[in-house]
Amino acid sequence: MRLTRRDRTVLFAPLAVLLGGWLVVPAVLGLVATFTTYSPFTTTVRFSGFANYAAVVQDPQFGAAIRNIAVFTLVAVPLELAIGFGIAYLLRRPMKGRALWRVLLLAPWLVSPIAGGVMWHFLFSGSTGMLDFALGWLRLPEVASPIGDLRLALPTAIAVEVWRVAPFVTFLLLPGLVSIPNARWEEATLAGASWFQQIVHVAVPELRTLLLTVAMLLVGLSLGTFDGILILTGGGPGTATLTPALYSYGRAFQTNDWPVGAASGWLIAAGVIAVGLIYVRLARERVAA
Repeated sequence: MRLTRRDRTVLFAPLAVLLGGWLVVPAVLGLVATFTTYSPFTTTVRFSGFANYAAVVQDPQFGAAIRNIAVFTLVAVPLELAIGFGIAYLLRRPMKGRALWRVLLLAPWLVSPIAGGVMWHFLFSGSTGMLDFALGWLRLPEVASPIGDLRLALPTAIAVEVWRVAPFVTFLLLPGLVSIPNARWEEATLAGASWFQQIVHVAVPELRTLLLTVAMLLVGLSLGTFDGILILTGGGPGTATLTPALYSYGRAFQTNDWPVGAASGWLIAAGVIAVGLIYVRLARERVAA
């Protein structure tokens, strides 16, 4: 039976109330506050126009955060897709213990970013880290912790993020690979296609929409990277691993510059929304084609 307009209104009204009261209204109020001098610690509020946004854009630390997150996203997302797809490709065929492997591979994603950050910070720390333990066991001299090295801190943070997210990509892509008819794989094998050619000519065309969706999801997650790096490196050394989300947090809660912190937070939100709009456009073009 088809729902009437009244039925749909009744069904969606509770959701609209929840979203409006707990998400939309606070978000709009927060956006309006970025054009003022509002802070929980002030008694007077004045309209400041775009001064807060200008302060963010002109801050060298924010520029460093943008560069870091650009490198982070451009490196981490392709690696997560490639590794996640590769593992899913290996698990697509029935094998003994496949269900157990799927659960074990998802474990890094089930670990919270904060818990993962604590674990890797402990493993990479200078005095108790696994590197010093391994080098000591081999009777080799100690080396500096990678999370304290200006050149290695960001690559280390990227590696930790790839370790955490790649299994999640496998979890998302595996059902799509399993759903591809066996006849397609057999035809490619009989045609003499290598495993790489099978991926390019069989798997990718079948999963193009899913791959696009997962890629946009990963980009959005990368742009908002915060808690894992907060615990792993704290944004340091210096600004080597500072991200826009960490910058916003630092300005709002560490330096008590609430208006600038809120403005930078909305710039991050604008970036995530832009990614979503790009996805919607690409998805529509894909459907139209």
